[in-house]
Amino acid sequence: MLGYVDHSNIVPKLIKQSHDSFRPNEARRPLEPPTMTDSAERASGSLVRDGLVAELARVLDALAATWPDPELLDEGREALAKIAGRLDTLPMVPEAIDLPAHSRENPRLQPTERGLIPTTRIQEESEHALSGTVCFSPRFGGTVTVHGGAIGLFFDDFLGRLANSSPTKPLARTAYLHIDFRSPTPLSTELTCHAWVDRVDGRKRVLRGSIRQGQTVVAEARGLWVEARRPQKEHA
Repeated sequence: MLGYVDHSNIVPKLIKQSHDSFRPNEARRPLEPPTMTDSAERASGSLVRDGLVAELARVLDALAATWPDPELLDEGREALAKIAGRLDTLPMVPEAIDLPAHSRENPRLQPTERGLIPTTRIQEESEHALSGTVCFSPRFGGTVTVHGGAIGLFFDDFLGRLANSSPTKPLARTAYLHIDFRSPTPLSTELTCHAWVDRVDGRKRVLRGSIRQGQTVVAEARGLWVEARRPQKEHA
């Protein structure tokens, strides 16, 4: 039988220690953004995803289904605090505000590389359509099935990737995202995902997407991405 551990005294302590160790971005030294066009340099992001982030994901997945004892929690906090402390001393990489998050030229880690979204494997990709597989691990769970917010996060990232797949078009941002939850989405199951461009009207890009378990549609999405207005040239 699984024993219940009282965390009432532990959680406030962990929150306070986390707040005390937080250092705002303004305290970090700026860094010239590195060039990520070389495949060997871009591979560093995969090392982060498959190394440190993968282990952090294992911790979060385990916490979604277990009740760790206070000793283990404190041991984990100390280990992560050491890593966080070293990361806090690194120069902050400036954001490239005109580059999509998934661009190979973006100097920061991509959403998939930093564990923001569930494991997604792209199988086919063009400027008009995108397909692959996605697996929502336990940390993305609600009650028994995948949390609806996690599905929304996935669609925003997946469709947004397609909306900004053209290297010649300006960056477009999400204007709205509508999701239909057709069936409970299972955890820890490989699902197929598809996205396609429905239509383009000037600065507006309308996209659709779906997640399927076999032949069953578990969720569908429709979203609008809009290009930022180009600044008007000043008259001489």
